Amino acid sequence: MAPQLLKVAFTIGPEVTLSDFIPATELLGGLNGADHPILGPIFGDVPYRVAFDFLAPTMEPVTPMFGGLGPNIVPTKTYEEALKSGTQYDILWVPAGPFPDAQSLKSRIHPSQIEFIKVQAPKAQYVMSVCAGSAILAEAGILSGKKATTNKAFYKQIVSFTPKDITWVPKARWVIDGNIWTSSGVSAGSDMAIAFIEHLVGPRIAGIIRGQAEVIVHGEGDDPFAEVHGLV
Repeated sequence: MAPQLLKVAFTIGPEVTLSDFIPATELLGGLNGADHPILGPIFGDVPYRVAFDFLAPTMEPVTPMFGGLGPNIVPTKTYEEALKSGTQYDILWVPAGPFPDAQSLKSRIHPSQIEFIKVQAPKAQYVMSVCAGSAILAEAGILSGKKATTNKAFYKQIVSFTPKDITWVPKARWVIDGNIWTSSGVSAGSDMAIAFIEHLVGPRIAGIIRGQAEVIVHGEGDDPFAEVHGLV
């Protein structure tokens, strides 16, 4: 049987946190190692392959957090183009975006990103966020009635301005509620990505990808930063 292609949308915009999604591209992309002329025999049968889109409000290169201190990301499509294409993505991966306005606390997430998530999430197989990407999901209404976690450095602030029908979990490396996966800050996204790969294809293939990237094993409840930031 031919492997199933999973279409992944990385939802980005100005001031995105690069480490919230760049490691995940390599880890998830490891599933395609089954087609590599050298690595393929190591993997054996892998039932999935992945294809990525990097979506943004415009086709202008996306400048990450801290401006010129990181590489710009060239989008593959705008949110509007992606919706007009009729493509339904299998996986939405939502990294952190810009902080709210310092004075008004008004969201600075581009409306087209919120609209895209609102339209796509109900039919996506999986919706995933890293760090304060969970605040974007909350703004889009995707976390209502769900359990979720986020970056512990900003946990109290995020809880304070997001809807009150979300059950925020203060101590968790990542949280799974149905098809929604949310991780703690930045590097926790890599741990969640490995756990997600194991969910998809089992521990053997996940172990190969983990070993190639040298990602240390962390469990769902391994969260020392909850104590560091006074949450427990």
